[in-house]
Amino acid sequence: MHQTFESTAIDMLKFAVANIPDGVAAADLDGRFLVFNKAAELMLGVSAHDIDSAEWSLFKGCYLPDKHTPYASSRFPLLRAMQGENINDELIYVKNQANPFGLWITISAKPLKDEDGIIYGGMIVLRDVSKQQIAEENLDSFSMQMCALIESQKAGVLIMNDKRQIQQVNQAFCTMFNIRAQPSDLTGRDCLECIWLLAARSHDPERFVGRINEVMHEKTAVLNEEIQFLDGRIFQRDYIPVTELSNSPVHIWQYRDITEGERLREKMLIYKRLSSALNQTADSVLITDREGKIEYVNPAFEKTTGFTREEVIGRTPDILKSGEHDGEFYRSLWSEISSGKPFYCTIKNRKKSGELYWARQTITPMQEREGEITHYVSVLKDITGLIEKKEQEANLELARLVQQTFYATTAAIPGFDIAANAFPADETGGDYFDFIETADGCLVIAIGDVSGHGIGTALFMAETRALTRAFASGCSDPAQILARLNQLLFKDFNHGEFVTLLICQLDPGTKKVIYASAGHIPGYLIDKAGGINRILASTGIPLGIHQDARYTASEFVFSDPGSMLLFSTDGLEDSMNPADEQFGIERAIQYVVYNKNQGAEQIIDGIFEANRAYADGRPQQDDITILLLKALQL
Repeated sequence: MHQTFESTAIDMLKFAVANIPDGVAAADLDGRFLVFNKAAELMLGVSAHDIDSAEWSLFKGCYLPDKHTPYASSRFPLLRAMQGENINDELIYVKNQANPFGLWITISAKPLKDEDGIIYGGMIVLRDVSKQQIAEENLDSFSMQMCALIESQKAGVLIMNDKRQIQQVNQAFCTMFNIRAQPSDLTGRDCLECIWLLAARSHDPERFVGRINEVMHEKTAVLNEEIQFLDGRIFQRDYIPVTELSNSPVHIWQYRDITEGERLREKMLIYKRLSSALNQTADSVLITDREGKIEYVNPAFEKTTGFTREEVIGRTPDILKSGEHDGEFYRSLWSEISSGKPFYCTIKNRKKSGELYWARQTITPMQEREGEITHYVSVLKDITGLIEKKEQEANLELARLVQQTFYATTAAIPGFDIAANAFPADETGGDYFDFIETADGCLVIAIGDVSGHGIGTALFMAETRALTRAFASGCSDPAQILARLNQLLFKDFNHGEFVTLLICQLDPGTKKVIYASAGHIPGYLIDKAGGINRILASTGIPLGIHQDARYTASEFVFSDPGSMLLFSTDGLEDSMNPADEQFGIERAIQYVVYNKNQGAEQIIDGIFEANRAYADGRPQQDDITILLLKALQL
């Protein structure tokens, strides 16, 4: 009986997944699809049977919301979920043979974990939001302004017509005035009922109603009119008549609760003169009430910690805790200051960015004449000092030298012009490239990206390089090299690190290229006419994520004179201009085609310069590595 019920439940679940309007797909870490329902096929324009487990880049026709920039396969939500990321309603535009007129979808994704919390796959849910998206795009300006006024503001909004009928209210209005009905339930009701309900809570109900009648009769906008209520709250009210956009005039009322702001301003008047002086000091100063809630910080505090005044007011200094001091330390601190004594210490705090810093701190209780403590004043001086800075600079310089030692920017192979270069975002980068000549005269080319930055990343990159070189000397199959690398790196990566790595072997005699890719962004084979003859997509997941990950190899002949093979890391195409628009791989390919007569080194430098020009002063956020092979005219 139990098995029959369980079987029936499973069948019902399968039936539900197969027939729900939302797309559902799930895959294990090897890329095998466990679920791929009909709705997902219709939305993406492809079925699970059409997709090789290692060729997820075949999800063609997926674009960013600008409708032009292709969605990088390495950023597809399913792969990101398999790497541990949770994604909610990411908007994607789909246009392909199955959806020639375009389709808007949102994708939510999450990792699939077993009972021990270990990720064994990923799952995505797709929803067709085309109607909503198109409706939003086609809203006229008046509707958009009304929507922004009503829905996006925290203020309570009420709209009525000339007959005093409620046209619309928002939830904030109902919350502010303790109206239990839903906003939609109030539409069409007589506004006088609502007005007298509000008036009864004010200090002067007759004046409350009379003022509404007065301003509606005059039809003149009124802003920031203050109203006091019996419960002590203070509201600001705006009145906006709208008469020119419709034959049926409407009246817009907006209420803002300014009670807490008024109370805070009253308290801050006490410290006005003190704040004026403290604003000039270079040391961080914060003032808390007797419960430890922050009421004031000076500009030096904002500059040192990275927290703005708005972010810390009302919170406690716990936001600065580094975790380096035990409970006894803080108990001693509170024991001293709560007894009225100043407290002196050297403390390790944490900035908003997560960076730790040392500070010499003095906490002084402020007491009234009766001896009652009302506030605490804390002064912190950053004493992290020159020693730590020099130590950090020495470590970074060492890591930079380690990386630069590895880079050989060209390779001499008959019949080919080969070059590469790395452009780190800071002193040490996570990108890696290498040229390895084998005993049989072949050239092994590697390009990869180690997650993170800094000396730790530099060391992981050095380990990846050493292992790649060791395996490449005795193995001609890039897929086997990746599998062996993954086995060893998985044991060393303990904190979520991973490496994307593409390896290809070029035989200069036969012009044959064999390649395999562990989650790296695609490479592109460009013919002399500028067409893309082949996309070297990922053939497996990044290294270090799953110990038993599998990788496959693919091969082709790179023999046409004038053809070029372009590889890069994702820092190139992900670079943004000030308008938050990506550089994209298409611009890089276009530059290669237009400058095909230049040498490989010149083209690489030109691509980077074009990338930086596109950024228009925006700082480089990620490392950029570019590698180019040109088949020379024989």
